[in-house]
Amino acid sequence: MQLKKLKPVLPHVIAILSFVILATVYFYPQVEGLSLRQSDNEQAVGMSKETADFRQKYGTEPLWTNGAFSGMPTYQISTVHKNYVTSVESNLIFKPLSQPIGYVVLAMIGFYILLLCFGANPWLSMIGAIAFGFSTINIIFLGAGHNSKVHAIALLPMVIGSILLAYRKNYIIGSLLLCFSLCLEVAANHLQITYYGAFLIALIIIVELIIHLKVKLFLKFLKVSSVLLVAAIISLLPSFSNLYTTYEYGKYSTRGKSELTISPSNPTQKQTQSDALESWYIKQYNMGTGEVWSLVIPNVKGGGEVYMGDPKKKNIMAKLSPDINPQIQEYIAQSPTYFGEQAGSGGAFYFGATIFILFILGLVFIKDPIKWAFLGASLLAIVLSWKNGVIIDFFIEHFPLFNKFRDTKGMLILAQISFPFIGILFLKELFDTQINKKKLLYVLLGINGLLLIFWMVPSAFFDFMSSSDAEQMTANQNNAAFNTYMAEIVNLRIAIFRLDALRSLFFAICVSVLVYVFVAGKLKKNYFLAGLGILVLIDLWAVDKRYVHNDEVGSGYKMWIAKQQYKNPYRASASDIFILNNELQNDPALKSKVDASVNKELNKLSPHKNIELEKEKLYFSELNFATDYRVFLLNGAFSNGEVSYFHKSLGGYNGAKLKKYQELVDFYITNEQNTIYNAFKDTTLTYEKIAYLLKNKIPVLNMLNTKYIIYNPGSAALPNPNAYGNCWFAKDVKLVQNADEEITSLGKVDLKTTAVVNQKYKGEIHQFQFDSTASIKLTSYLPNHLIYQSKSSKPQFAVFSEIYYPKGWDVYIDGKKSSYMCANYLLRAMDVPAGEHKIEFRFEPQSYMIGTKISTTSSILLIILLLGALSYEIYRKTKAGSLMQKSN
Repeated sequence: MQLKKLKPVLPHVIAILSFVILATVYFYPQVEGLSLRQSDNEQAVGMSKETADFRQKYGTEPLWTNGAFSGMPTYQISTVHKNYVTSVESNLIFKPLSQPIGYVVLAMIGFYILLLCFGANPWLSMIGAIAFGFSTINIIFLGAGHNSKVHAIALLPMVIGSILLAYRKNYIIGSLLLCFSLCLEVAANHLQITYYGAFLIALIIIVELIIHLKVKLFLKFLKVSSVLLVAAIISLLPSFSNLYTTYEYGKYSTRGKSELTISPSNPTQKQTQSDALESWYIKQYNMGTGEVWSLVIPNVKGGGEVYMGDPKKKNIMAKLSPDINPQIQEYIAQSPTYFGEQAGSGGAFYFGATIFILFILGLVFIKDPIKWAFLGASLLAIVLSWKNGVIIDFFIEHFPLFNKFRDTKGMLILAQISFPFIGILFLKELFDTQINKKKLLYVLLGINGLLLIFWMVPSAFFDFMSSSDAEQMTANQNNAAFNTYMAEIVNLRIAIFRLDALRSLFFAICVSVLVYVFVAGKLKKNYFLAGLGILVLIDLWAVDKRYVHNDEVGSGYKMWIAKQQYKNPYRASASDIFILNNELQNDPALKSKVDASVNKELNKLSPHKNIELEKEKLYFSELNFATDYRVFLLNGAFSNGEVSYFHKSLGGYNGAKLKKYQELVDFYITNEQNTIYNAFKDTTLTYEKIAYLLKNKIPVLNMLNTKYIIYNPGSAALPNPNAYGNCWFAKDVKLVQNADEEITSLGKVDLKTTAVVNQKYKGEIHQFQFDSTASIKLTSYLPNHLIYQSKSSKPQFAVFSEIYYPKGWDVYIDGKKSSYMCANYLLRAMDVPAGEHKIEFRFEPQSYMIGTKISTTSSILLIILLLGALSYEIYRKTKAGSLMQKSN
């Protein structure tokens, strides 16, 4: 009797166990205690180091870091927002499985639930889940470290499934599932993926409206839609803290509108500013039109950015002309296989030739109008993934929020969901209804015929040259060597394409034969499903392994590292050690303080810890909390999180820095960076020239308290004695009319003596007279709490080398709240009264404080609501079952 009760649950248990086993086998080094090497994770660890150190030491969120871009909120770097609903997901998935296994398992479970919600049986749902989970999008993103992106992708099918369930079967259970899944989706904190998912949801709702109107159930549609809307609103509340702070910060980030009407390239010419990312930046990683065929033929544009001469490509290099010049052959070997329009490619977005053929069959044979919502979303995603076109330009210019996100080829997640969903619905249709064999045969021949033509005459569809290749061909049309090089490159690209075209054709034929034989009644259902599932898995698995694999190198793995290295990706360079020693040796009191703190923490460490590593981390951490200066990396400062791991950096790695800071970089910092960089190239460089340069040629870097400059991480850093320090009293204030004048004035005045202030603050500046004997200094540093001591015989005007951000920073003089303003375009400044005073800056954003209270309370209430509603639904069904038994 007990076994009979468990029988309905058994397929789901088998499905989940299968997902765990498959993901574990794929990522088996994780079971050995290793972590996937992820470049973006390394950068993220560096960017969040000061925040992590603060959290560990003080047990609270700092909400601000000076570790990157001279200072910014941590909202999109490493702020922990309380949400008790996510603890369910964490305890069930990520604690026992961790990542990357946990993310792929979650993706398969999410898609499995989507298909179950639409009425597919567990075995069909398993095949669809495997196809979705092992789409190369997930694997490529995990390989790069885009964990939050994969997290959001994994949860999106569950959100869609809940909506379909509500409209088609049970609006109460559907709404509960929406509440839960959308709460997790938003908490995953990749709003771009969630935003793209809304396009598919909108199309589903439109199709459902049309369906309900046709059968005259409009009132039912309104009822279900209203309940879903309430459920969606409730689901957002546990993430209110994150959403509120992100919304608030977004106005001041690179996504916000600039106050400037000029550009650094032409500061005399006015131009219109928008509150969006620039079009070229949005489309930088978008595809050319032909590259979309990578969804079916992965190497349509060469795949990822490996080189022709890669050892794994020996069969390709063998196709070179035998008499080719050795020098040209060397150039070819160093050329990347990828030749699409993206600025860079981590690999092809491939959803499987096996799934593609089922998708096309679904579009032809499925009777349910819901297929048009998924087709429409897929076509829209494809068009908006292109680099050029009227439609994408329209969306960037006019569609709400679309221009807030870069790399819009991410919309292809809609096709990632649609392909297996429609494909599996076709199989469901296959089992439930009779399929016209003749029509089926024609469709199968048509799809396979197209792939055959691709393989036979690829040049009829693709020119195998990128736009940059075409430009170089025009520029070098009389260069025989270059023409030979391009001719050979094109031949190799065709060879690479044909191999994958043949591969896709093979899988398409296999699926076609399986489907046709089953429809003809020559194959049992179980064998059909097993064969199809194996084909789908092999198809995707093999391509995935091109991008994230378990290849061994020596005694380890090429793409896997020890967990300790994953958590601590950087070790101090010669420049870092020099800065540390220089600070401690020049200040005995500081050294004594740091040594004492380090020794105290070392005594708490467990014996199994790497003492040398922990000691290094502690020294830099304690030094950072005891000092406040900045370090500038000359080469690649603004795409580097490593410096932030050890110091307070002027650079960093984040796509949402403060807009004013980016403008300062564009107008001044880049030029000053180039000035220093070029000076170091000068073979006649002397100490006198360096001293002159540091004093006179980098005023903005000095204003930002740049105490050290790293030219070569492998050698000593360059100390800068001309940095202005943490704060100073200005001799004069120059009032300007607007932001344009404010930023251009920075290059016209002595920033050490003159503060540039916008006219709008004129009423807040009181009379002051510069006192040469006055002093102001930083006495205590924490990223969210700065304490200064001032002493002067007359009122002064102080400038602080700290980034101005009005939403959260408050200033207090002797414990009494005061006011401050923006000066020098993005620094803080204020009137300081005569006498001795304690000045405190505290970061206490109300958006976070209020948001946290709402998030914490609502997440608890949501859990209670979900449990209560679920219990009521179970009770209602149980009672209905009992009444039915009595009536029988």
